[in-house]
Amino acid sequence: MPHMQLGDVQIHYDVVGDGPPLVMTTGLGTGPQSRQEMIAQLAREYSVVTYHQRGTGKSSPGPQGQAIEALADDIVALMDHLKFERVRLIGLSTGTGKVTVVAARHPGRVEKLVLAAPWTHGDDLLDLIQHVRMAAADGMPAELYAQFNAVLLYPPRYRREHASRFAAAAADAAGIKTDAAGLRARLEAILRFDARPLYPLISSSTLVMAARDDLVMPAWFAQSAAASISDARLIVLGEGGHMFPETRTEEFLSLVLPFLRRA
Repeated sequence: MPHMQLGDVQIHYDVVGDGPPLVMTTGLGTGPQSRQEMIAQLAREYSVVTYHQRGTGKSSPGPQGQAIEALADDIVALMDHLKFERVRLIGLSTGTGKVTVVAARHPGRVEKLVLAAPWTHGDDLLDLIQHVRMAAADGMPAELYAQFNAVLLYPPRYRREHASRFAAAAADAAGIKTDAAGLRARLEAILRFDARPLYPLISSSTLVMAARDDLVMPAWFAQSAAASISDARLIVLGEGGHMFPETRTEEFLSLVLPFLRRA
């Protein structure tokens, strides 16, 4: 896996496909279907860039509690490293904060913007949910925490359909100590971030998406974001949970690809 060097930090990335550049940045979780199907379909038309955020996967850890704005700078550095002057950006979950910063600070470098399951700021409900997750990570065995987190991120029907795979993932987690301090730092960074002043600065055509049954970042965040961006379209799916790009990949792509293609 290739990497770029940013000071003492290595950021590992991958490029799949041959076409106009598209950078996709995600949250930290992934379920039984992962995102490989989504990436493969996008790569039929685009050069799809994915990367391991600092402190995840193969990338080096950054400073504890690093701000969303600093993580957004890594995206711009990756674009420079790959010599991409202008890209399409897809942000999923926590990734929506990072791409929002990029689009607001570097409007000339973002062709199209997709925000899937965004949050606008740490409101009372999000604050409660994230602190419950922190407490759970502190107090639960890793296997049980993996199951608890899946309940928050995935709808019941999807968990039932993929029950054996979720069980296997939880069993795999049993031998790994939960990095409660690292999780706390990442969740606190989410709560500190406020996207509301940034939305009016975004000039890129933007697709904002949510699912009505998202327990972590409810659809009202997407509704508020879309109302604050000058050229935005809002789509709210009836179900799919927080991870709807994964749980409803075909429908997600059927909406995203026409938007990305549109001149």
